[in-house]
Amino acid sequence: MTESSSNSVSELEVYKQIDELIKLHTEFNNLQIKFNEEKEKNANLEKKNQSLENELNEMNKKIQTTNSENENKFKDLNQNIRQLKTENDQKDCKINFLEEQIKKVVNYIVFFVKNIF
Repeated sequence: MTESSSNSVSELEVYKQIDELIKLHTEFNNLQIKFNEEKEKNANLEKKNQSLENELNEMNKKIQTTNSENENKFKDLNQNIRQLKTENDQKDCKINFLEEQIKKVVNYIVFFVKNIF
């Protein structure tokens, strides 16, 4: 091989390496762009996730408040039912007492009418 031929081969190798470096650099830039895009997508997903978590927390608070309100209403209704039941029992006792009194009066009237007539 001559010197010029050796230089040509050497220059050819250098050009190939330069070309390969350019390709690698382009590939690196493309990967960096994709990385940044994915990083941005990830940041957006994290924001959306945080927003959804906040919304979920608000919904849980509303559910807990509603459950608490319903529990209080349920307790009030149970208390009202107990009170009405007690009142009903008292009225039943009074009705029974009055029925007995009416029977006594009717019996007394019947007895009185039989004995007078």
